[in-house]
Amino acid sequence: MSDTQVLLGKITALRLRLQQAQGLAHEAGSAVVSLLRDGTNPDLKPAILERQAAVVSEADWLLDDALKQLPAGAAPEPEAPAMPTQLTARARRVLERGRDLVSRLRTLAEGLDLPSASDPLAQLHRDTMAMAETTLRMVQAFPNAPSVQLRLCEGLEAILNIAAQRLGVLAHALNRRRQEMAQVDKLADLLQSLHAGRWVDAQPFLTLAESIVGEARDQAPLRLPHTEGAEPARFVACHSLAVARVIARVVRHDPELRGRPREPVLAALVHDVGMLGIPAEILTHAGPLDDAKRRAVETHPQAGAVLAQRLLPTGAWLAEAVATHHERIDGTGYPNGLRDLQLTALPRLLAVCDVYSALCEARQHRDARESRTALADTLLLAEQGALDRQACERLLQLSFYPVGSVVELADGMVACVIATPTGKRDLNTPARPVVSVLADSQGKLLPTPRFLDLAQCEGGGIVRTLTPQERNRLLGHRYPEMV
Repeated sequence: MSDTQVLLGKITALRLRLQQAQGLAHEAGSAVVSLLRDGTNPDLKPAILERQAAVVSEADWLLDDALKQLPAGAAPEPEAPAMPTQLTARARRVLERGRDLVSRLRTLAEGLDLPSASDPLAQLHRDTMAMAETTLRMVQAFPNAPSVQLRLCEGLEAILNIAAQRLGVLAHALNRRRQEMAQVDKLADLLQSLHAGRWVDAQPFLTLAESIVGEARDQAPLRLPHTEGAEPARFVACHSLAVARVIARVVRHDPELRGRPREPVLAALVHDVGMLGIPAEILTHAGPLDDAKRRAVETHPQAGAVLAQRLLPTGAWLAEAVATHHERIDGTGYPNGLRDLQLTALPRLLAVCDVYSALCEARQHRDARESRTALADTLLLAEQGALDRQACERLLQLSFYPVGSVVELADGMVACVIATPTGKRDLNTPARPVVSVLADSQGKLLPTPRFLDLAQCEGGGIVRTLTPQERNRLLGHRYPEMV
């Protein structure tokens, strides 16, 4: 027998005692009346009344105490509301639209491949599904009165409009994420096939290069892909895509290469293919490499050049760029210690973009650096004579905070960079882009974004870039595509 049944049995027994107490009280009252009529033994009146009050109080207290012991779920659950006998045409449209949204959300969930339940897209999906399902339940609880149904439909239609907007944001963000992962997977497969010695057509590489050039032409936000785990092909593919996206944005300002932007991007996609011949434990090693491991790593440019020559037999420029992307202007690079005039324009620019992208990416032994720090460190290498100064200055076109960066302003507000500075440039210009302010200094999201050209504002600018965790916590619910 369950605890609930035991307690209910006690309550039944207590109610019987209460009824008995009430009977005694009634008998006592009758006796009092009789005694008062007789006028005999008046001292009995207080005693009888006190007995009556004590019995009733004890029964009431026991009943209340038993009721307090009942668990919250002891009461029977109400039955699911039945559909009203008749719905207005407007209510039927609300019902059909709600069912359609739930169906589309369930279909979308079947294709979800999210790393965790805390992923902002997963949270957005759960919230939107809850809104749509609540709408359906409310329609089931509609009264039959047409006038009341019409009033309720106005509120439910507003809820469904918001749910539909969220569904659009969710579908767009998932589609973009899948496209980015598809690029990584495609490039990883191509590089693996090339490294394995299988015949690989150059056209898929050229098609991917053309799409990256198109992203840069359309001023798409600069996003550097990353991957979890230690799979060498995906690691190399992510870094190669990052370098390709950076070089596609800066090559437009190079007087020698801007007329053929696809070549630098193709070189970036292929430049690290020789790393697939390096043992995985070296690629994932945390900390400085010993001499043997360092020598193994330094073989990858020449190995990659052989594979690049096989991919594009008529493109000697590609094999040259792959072979020399780790050479340095001052002769301190590898594998051949080339210097200055021995390096052509493409290897110089590829080396700069390779260094900058690597600094922006997380490694086993360090976290990713802020874009401003990565740019400053790359410029410092040029100042020290290792990298080409003019090629490094091309990175200033990205500004310290590339388009798409989520940043904190000097007054504590949070904004997203939407355009890099144009016109006259000085040392402060790269730090003062055009931004869309999303949250105030207390971290409260604004009702609508506020646009701000920091180059035209007096006073403070950008303080730092937000970490992925901070972006998720602050913006994940409203702007999951920025996380």
